[in-house]
Amino acid sequence: MADLGAVPMDELQNEIFKMVQEDMGKKQLKAKDITNAMIQKFGEARCTKETCKEAIRTLIDSGKLVYGYFGGSSSIQVPHKEGSEPDK
Repeated sequence: MADLGAVPMDELQNEIFKMVQEDMGKKQLKAKDITNAMIQKFGEARCTKETCKEAIRTLIDSGKLVYGYFGGSSSIQVPHKEGSEPDK
């Protein structure tokens, strides 16, 4: 089998965003949960904890994802939109 190399950062970010969006309202995802899921999906040879951490940080810095706090613990979420807020 050919070496596929590292997962491109934009693909990793898209998969992380999609995962968080699909689990919104069902599950409170922590960074560790997301990292473990991405490593399981792509394999340790293609996806590392460091690249996942970088991808999550980039998504949070860009505003696509945010940290939410509920019940004393933090999780990563898609930002909630207020009723009258325009689409971006």
